[in-house]
Amino acid sequence: MTTLAAWITARRITGPGPRERKIVTPWELGIPHEEVSFRAKDGLLLRGWWLPYPNARRTVIALHGHRGAKHHCVGIGAALWRRGANVLLFDCRGRGSSEGELISLGHFETVDASAAIEYALSRAPGVPLGLIGYSMGAAVAVMSAARDERVEAIVADSSFASERGLIRALLRKQVGPLHGPIARITERLLPYDPGEIEPLREVATIAPRTCLFIHGLLDRTCDPEDSVRMHEAAGDPKELWLLEEAGHCDAYFADREAYCERVAAFFERHL
Repeated sequence: MTTLAAWITARRITGPGPRERKIVTPWELGIPHEEVSFRAKDGLLLRGWWLPYPNARRTVIALHGHRGAKHHCVGIGAALWRRGANVLLFDCRGRGSSEGELISLGHFETVDASAAIEYALSRAPGVPLGLIGYSMGAAVAVMSAARDERVEAIVADSSFASERGLIRALLRKQVGPLHGPIARITERLLPYDPGEIEPLREVATIAPRTCLFIHGLLDRTCDPEDSVRMHEAAGDPKELWLLEEAGHCDAYFADREAYCERVAAFFERHL
């Protein structure tokens, strides 16, 4: 039973699951956009939407969650575009319209983010670049900024501090005392080392570029304390925004206007 539970857990992490076909696009919001594509360094074709703003002063790339897709970021993308930013929304591998049959909790997606950064900079050379990510996408934003100094500011909404810690915490809630053996076997079944996916270990290297950490205190997926710890570990300048009544990635929905204003103003100050 332990091995079966570990196999199921590993499959949930790496299996893309069904892809949504009926989605909201920037067209519904009256925003001009282009359907674009670019390749990750391992050859997979990634597809997305480029929202060009005339004479933009900044570019922002949105990074969706583990089983998310680009259309989940249309709301914040539209708000940032209206405030004068180029915006790139794209599907990580195995989601939406992108190629790939194997996903992860940040290992492969950091490769995808790197390709997105290259594409965005090729479309708007010399324009300051920022990232906004949600859940897994937030962790990817932290690690991508830590590894690429061309990323000048990030917003990390509902991030986890380490993949290993996240897996063990979720398994502890689901199976109780058996979580330890299941987690160890799960890690051996994954096609990468989850110990390498640890935003907390990398966040300090982002400074003097800036970070905004957002987390709902009712989050039952990623512990809000993870964002607190990363904020503490990050160098200045940095910001932390905790919302008492919000759950996982719910800050946007708690008050769309306030959320978009704070995020847009953050990027305007730092990009």
